[in-house]
Amino acid sequence: GNPETAPISSESQAAVEEVVEEDEQQREFDPGQKLEIDDEPVEEPAPEEPAPEAAPVPDWPQPTPEEVASASAARYYQPTPDTNMTLTIEALTLYDVPVISSPSYEVLDRGLMHEPETSLPWDGGAGRNVFLAGHYLGWPGTASHLVFYNLDKLQSGDEVLLEDSRGQVYRYRVSESFGAGPEESWVMGQEVGRDMLTLQTCIPPSFEDRLVVRADRA
Repeated sequence: GNPETAPISSESQAAVEEVVEEDEQQREFDPGQKLEIDDEPVEEPAPEEPAPEAAPVPDWPQPTPEEVASASAARYYQPTPDTNMTLTIEALTLYDVPVISSPSYEVLDRGLMHEPETSLPWDGGAGRNVFLAGHYLGWPGTASHLVFYNLDKLQSGDEVLLEDSRGQVYRYRVSESFGAGPEESWVMGQEVGRDMLTLQTCIPPSFEDRLVVRADRA
């Protein structure tokens, strides 16, 4: 059946849609089979209403071979004053990446963005979807630089950890990955009875589409 989704404001969705990047290398992605989300046909826009223009792609500097190599080395991060929690993925040698809850994509310069209208790991109820977005490239010298460069390398069963400011650790296991378009806000919604973490980044070569990785609470 179709997953039930939580409402997402247009302002928050616009912020996530602006997480776009550019890369000179065309890496191949195999995000797997996309989930069925809607059994009804998608309505075509009226002829007199042209489709909105795509958001401009920032002119990110091309990563050097040394920077690409560093993305596969162990990377340890320091929390910022506005950090709500941290993310650790040992399979990607990422440790304590700051996660900041904000609708503004500007926080991506300091780490990962938690969409504030989605769940937090410590929320009540059985259904949760903690949605985090991060740069594939990002600007050199910032905490976001190449932070999710290797997100496509995660495999089923890999462990993802979130830790809150009190030191409480929330464990997840990767369960699926798939591609999604920038307009598909349903990826931020909850599914009945599912307690999960969603990680999203832009994917080359166009950076208009997203790679979505999901992990379920262990």
